[in-house]
Amino acid sequence: MTATTDDPLDGGPFAGVDLDAFGEPARGAVLEASQDFRDVLAGRRPSFAQPDMDAPLPADGGSHGYIGRGYRLWICRSLSSFGGVHGYVYGPVLSFDQDVAPGNERSLAATRFYTAAQLHALLAQA
Repeated sequence: MTATTDDPLDGGPFAGVDLDAFGEPARGAVLEASQDFRDVLAGRRPSFAQPDMDAPLPADGGSHGYIGRGYRLWICRSLSSFGGVHGYVYGPVLSFDQDVAPGNERSLAATRFYTAAQLHALLAQA
């Protein structure tokens, strides 16, 4: 099965990758993590991962940790300033478990800078 425009892989960290290339448990983890990744990019809560109640409380303006099946999701929402413009760095950071991603790098991220108004608009539309 190849990813389609209705597939959670479309627009996510594995866009364009053939699902048949993944064995289990990676296939399930990739599908769920990709949907959660897209959810966060759209300003929504993750569809699959649940809040990580054991994660330390961040002091950065609102980041949150979540646990999924075979991965952890960190929603970065960190107060930041660039060139005198204040706002947030926001976006998903995925870290896959060793059995899903045994290679050198197991993390994927898509963060960017938003002014407070931009981030508020993103989160309000979700």
